[in-house]
Amino acid sequence: MGTLALRSTESIDRPILATPAGLQGELRASGVTELADIFEPESIHGRVYAALVHRPRSGLADIARHTGLSETEVENALDELCGLRAVIRLTDPDGTPRWDAHAPESLSEAEARRRRQEISTMHAAAARLSETFRSVRRSQGWNGLISPVFERAELLADFESLHANADGSVKMVERSPHLSDPERDSRISELKQARMAEGVRYRILYQDTIYQDADRLRHTLATNARGAQARTLPDPPFKLIIADNERASLVLHTDERRPDPMALRINGSPLLDMLIRSFDVLWTLSAPISVQPEADELDERDRAILTMMGMGATDDTIARRLGMSRRTVVRRTARLLERLGASTRFQAGVQAIRRGWL
Repeated sequence: MGTLALRSTESIDRPILATPAGLQGELRASGVTELADIFEPESIHGRVYAALVHRPRSGLADIARHTGLSETEVENALDELCGLRAVIRLTDPDGTPRWDAHAPESLSEAEARRRRQEISTMHAAAARLSETFRSVRRSQGWNGLISPVFERAELLADFESLHANADGSVKMVERSPHLSDPERDSRISELKQARMAEGVRYRILYQDTIYQDADRLRHTLATNARGAQARTLPDPPFKLIIADNERASLVLHTDERRPDPMALRINGSPLLDMLIRSFDVLWTLSAPISVQPEADELDERDRAILTMMGMGATDDTIARRLGMSRRTVVRRTARLLERLGASTRFQAGVQAIRRGWL
């Protein structure tokens, strides 16, 4: 083939730089939208680049023959790939042009740098627009059935309002990360107790991590002592408060990397109906809150009764197999359902497994 000479001063091993924005615009107009397109095997540019990876320092006719493209298509693609610095043009001593590919890993790294810069620019622009986005929506009032809430202080005020204005019932799903400070927690705990004294019924579903938070557990037990029903789940799917099955506040995200959460203020709507049903299902799967696990131990007969209940055995069958009277089985079954906070035998089985009783 003979000794090849570089047409320009560029070295084939020269590092590839991120493509400038102006060049990106030119490439879009000519068919190459970004550097990553050269790794698309079905595109013309991808086929030409791959041919040079397999057959370095090939001529125009060789590339056309290998790719099945016309020489005009190959020549146009090579011009664009050279502009993108994915390919370099070389010249034989007799003046015959040839082309070679730059290393694929260099190209992919250059594209990764360009995309990181684009993402950084996008986030910066989004941050600049965020304040306008929030301020405009705050000024418009949002009086519809579903309204967004963008600030922590506004969301916590909504929580307190739902407690203060409930007439008959409050349903809550509480999980981390928590939005309020200990002072506000204490104030809301006192508000809940005052509302219960006025006849408002509370059902609160906590995340199991409540047992590791002494202050929140203290507020929870004080609320329970006034008549609230409290249960736990390992990982409730959302944070929620519903007042009178008519109004709700649903937290969409509580990303600790962001200063404020995002939530929805919800009035009567299909979404509210769905949240009420979701809460009721979660409630049936939860376990009553317990601060004395050692008191939850079962004797062998209760464990046998629970096991047979889970198998679908009737009270008569359990009594016969365990050599007990039917009245004793009924009494023990009722006590087990109460301890597990279950209304059906299926729920009792779920809770027993969660507590490690079975």
